[in-house]
Amino acid sequence: MEIEKEIKKITLGHEIGAGAPCLKCKDKCEGFDLHFWRKICRNCKCGLEDHDVQLESEEDKKVGKLFEDTKYTGLIAKLKRDGLPSYRGNQVTICIPSPTISSATPFSVGTFIPGSSQAYAPSGPSAHDPTAAGTAAQGAGGHVPSGPGAGHITAPGAGAKFPGGGTAGVPTPTPVPAKTNVVKSITYEWAPPGINQSLALRYMELLPPERRPIVGTAGADYRKKQMAKQLPEHDQDPERCHELSPAEIKQMQQFVRKYKDEALGIGDITLPEEIGTQAGLAGDKGPQGLGVGAKPGAGTPGKPGADLAPGDKGDAIATMGRVGAPGAAGTSPSGPSGNYSCHQCQQPMKKGEPAVFADRAGYDKLWHPGCFVCCTCTELLVDMIYFWKKGQLYCGRHYGDSEKPRCGGCDELIFSNEYTQAEGLNWHLKHFCCFDCDCVLAGETYVMEKEKPVCKPCYMKNHAVCCSACQNPVEPEAQRVSYGEHTWHAEPLCFQCSCCSKCLIGQRFMAVQGMLLCSMECKKKIMAS
Repeated sequence: MEIEKEIKKITLGHEIGAGAPCLKCKDKCEGFDLHFWRKICRNCKCGLEDHDVQLESEEDKKVGKLFEDTKYTGLIAKLKRDGLPSYRGNQVTICIPSPTISSATPFSVGTFIPGSSQAYAPSGPSAHDPTAAGTAAQGAGGHVPSGPGAGHITAPGAGAKFPGGGTAGVPTPTPVPAKTNVVKSITYEWAPPGINQSLALRYMELLPPERRPIVGTAGADYRKKQMAKQLPEHDQDPERCHELSPAEIKQMQQFVRKYKDEALGIGDITLPEEIGTQAGLAGDKGPQGLGVGAKPGAGTPGKPGADLAPGDKGDAIATMGRVGAPGAAGTSPSGPSGNYSCHQCQQPMKKGEPAVFADRAGYDKLWHPGCFVCCTCTELLVDMIYFWKKGQLYCGRHYGDSEKPRCGGCDELIFSNEYTQAEGLNWHLKHFCCFDCDCVLAGETYVMEKEKPVCKPCYMKNHAVCCSACQNPVEPEAQRVSYGEHTWHAEPLCFQCSCCSKCLIGQRFMAVQGMLLCSMECKKKIMAS
């Protein structure tokens, strides 16, 4: 069959991150070693996102492939590089100049020029102010022209004779120059594309501090982990899955085509008062670029700071004016007259504040930046990538879970009609295996250890507790007695008095320094010996 000819060799990218240290296990992990189908490290059992691996290029390719061949044709045209789909994380550095700080300069009526018979007004602001009380007198007479606001200023010591026969005012102190502007620079791993920098900054300010993807912070680590968790590659690419049959590959391709056509989208930023204009333009143009319709922020913005000139927009660095209250947004002649409420929290949307909309949800729904979350895991939708289904926002992972069962072993969606259920999870038949040695557990005794199935031999070797009496491991099905940190076989030979060997099963006892005692008499004997 033709489909069989298209099946390519499975590649899970084992070379990616090989040997990288684990950020959770530290020195306990020898370095990242990808399991051949579990998507975890074979050494420490942690995921790739828990290791110190730089995944920017891989993530860009993943998201680029996700949006390839979708209705977001404008976006895909920008993502294509050398014929291959890619995705730029839109890393942005925002430079925020602080307000200029000047030192106060005392007012002076004049400056004496040695060898001259006149005094002249200083070159400070008062020298150019038509409303000033007056200017320094010229010549020996000190006459000031009359007029509105005019007056006569006499400085202390005025009229003193200097060589040259003139009079002068008090010498002016040298003005202290203004301090150089202090620029604060913030680099974000990602920022909403297609909007001006002041709106992007305000969007970031409305996110929880620990969720802002600032380079080198917990927010950037959070974005990295959510990118891996919310958008698993094996939910979109059969080549990233483990040994799919031709029929399963076909079903998966149909599934991917369906969610690209019906659910997948990217949130966009707008102002609540401008959503009507965008809705009108969307009816004419349809989805374009990163979103739908005109660019958010159209109109005549207020002045949160200096606007960017076209030549100021670098590849990764943009400069903002001084930060203050958000400027008034441009009015939209076709905008709605009513007020909007957040679709998630039902609180009102503030005019002039950035809001998120999703074109698949319709233009009657807006979200606060911090409320644009998955309805299942309630995590922020990474890079505002969403899946829309039955009036709800989903991340990629939980949209997949709502459509297909997911294997508890390989983390892939199950496209086969035959699978098993155990411990509240779904499993490929070949993936219901021991978490330690990968032996198939169908028809075998297993133990759930930290929510993972483990075969009995591995349990006895790696996880079983030892009896405090005989020092042998306690079998999973064996009866046991536990007290504090100690465990005993529930047998007369193990659970007995350490002094008189009386069986203590069903009897009162006391524990002293790891020893079991049946009475005070036995305790006194043990303590005395």
